[in-house]
Amino acid sequence: MPLAPLALVPRPTSVRREDGAYVLPSDLAVAGTPAWAAVVRRLLAPGTGLDLPLSEQGALRLVRDPGLAEEAYRLRVAEDGITLTAATERGLNWAVQTLRQLLPPSVLLPAPTGERLSVPFVVVEDGPRFGWRGVMLDVGRHFFALPDLFRVVDLLALHKHNVLHLHLTEDQGWRFPVPGLPRLTEVGGWRAETRRPHDAEGDGTPHGGSYTADQLRALVAYAGQRGITVVPEIDLPGHALALLAAYPELGNDPAAGYRTATTFGVFDEVLNVSDETLDRVLEVYAALLDVFPGPYVHVGGDECPRTEWLASPAARALAAERGLADVTHLQRWFTERLRDWLAARGRRLVGWDEICDEGPLEGAVAMAWRGAEHGVAAAAAGMGVVMAPYSHTYLDFYPGAGAEEPYAIGGLTTTETVYGFEPLAGVPPESADRVLGTQCQLWTEYVPSLRRAEYQLFPRASAHAEVAWSAPEGRSWPEFAERLDVHLGRLDALGVNFRPEAGPHPWQQGGSGSLRRPIDPVDPAATAATA
Repeated sequence: MPLAPLALVPRPTSVRREDGAYVLPSDLAVAGTPAWAAVVRRLLAPGTGLDLPLSEQGALRLVRDPGLAEEAYRLRVAEDGITLTAATERGLNWAVQTLRQLLPPSVLLPAPTGERLSVPFVVVEDGPRFGWRGVMLDVGRHFFALPDLFRVVDLLALHKHNVLHLHLTEDQGWRFPVPGLPRLTEVGGWRAETRRPHDAEGDGTPHGGSYTADQLRALVAYAGQRGITVVPEIDLPGHALALLAAYPELGNDPAAGYRTATTFGVFDEVLNVSDETLDRVLEVYAALLDVFPGPYVHVGGDECPRTEWLASPAARALAAERGLADVTHLQRWFTERLRDWLAARGRRLVGWDEICDEGPLEGAVAMAWRGAEHGVAAAAAGMGVVMAPYSHTYLDFYPGAGAEEPYAIGGLTTTETVYGFEPLAGVPPESADRVLGTQCQLWTEYVPSLRRAEYQLFPRASAHAEVAWSAPEGRSWPEFAERLDVHLGRLDALGVNFRPEAGPHPWQQGGSGSLRRPIDPVDPAATAATA
């Protein structure tokens, strides 16, 4: 009788199931270096209740093989125990995450249940398809407290996502502290209320919050221990109302009475991009680099109207002074300065695909959100690319077409739609290595809490994890759906407020259908003010 398949998500490169199982003894010990043993303990010890002491004779063996790729691993379970082999701690992290999925779902709980723990005999050979496997969380439009971010990191690590992209600033809120610019968080960090487009009035409830530098450093360290890089985003020169409310002199009309936005949309108010404003912006990014040590820094660059610049004599004079044909080129000048400043400090600029609207931006990474064709063109021009088209990766869209779905931005992106995304579709072979990977996005105009974020993320982010990690050969939605059904039991053990594939539970359902945004899976207008 054939052995039952293992419901691993994302699907490993190779799995060989064998008859039998290894029962974890109560005195299971770890054979390996102290640093690698720490990786195992932080992921396995809470839910198993095992102490996992170090011992040269330990039956949980950690083996370093420098011949493996950075994130690759091997996992072997046999009569004599468990062997995890990797070249780096990141690869070891993914090996342990697979081991957690091979164990009963109860090991994902924060404390042991006393359940007998066994692992099937198996040999797994595995490694990721892409080096950038990201999830973006917008904490600008709605603030998420630090424990929420730790929770998100844990859920991403379970799925072998390795990038948490934090969208830290928006028209509706500024969350990042800058020592010399305290009003950014004191004034720009909150708004008076929130109003949805179909509401006649706002909710009358102030909303705000910001992080301290030490909180964000702790997040970076926590994520790094779990194989995840945090990529910060300060979105400029558009989406800047919170900044302008704090420092109106950085705008094009300082007397306008800027206020942090209480509604959502694309606003005409943008930075004036003078030399003095650029100095303040670089002060912001200097503080950012001090907190986030990763190689990538996201500068936004999307949805920047030229309305104010076109109407401004000062902007026209500035463009002429810089030798630009007209004010429409001011954003490109601004982005090039950021690129060069970051490069001089060993960092690489990432921006939404609008940074390529005047041609490829050498040395930068384009995040293709308006359509995969923007990524194809950027890769062909020699740029690094992260594929993030709204059509398949925008998880603020409705996950189902039923009237019971809670209020969302619009659009329709089902789990099957996410799973059907192919990041290299249309990319010529000679450009394929410039596609760093893929990322899904959760914009939070209508996502005010972690529970709602979990509903929007899962299980669609589970599907995206497989798109990003696993080879496309043999990809099958029916086969994945069977594994996903088992995997949802793991999310249930973790208490994740995921959306069932059959539709939302009664307590997850939204309000009146008359307040729904339109569902259109291909209408770019549905994404307004979401990138």
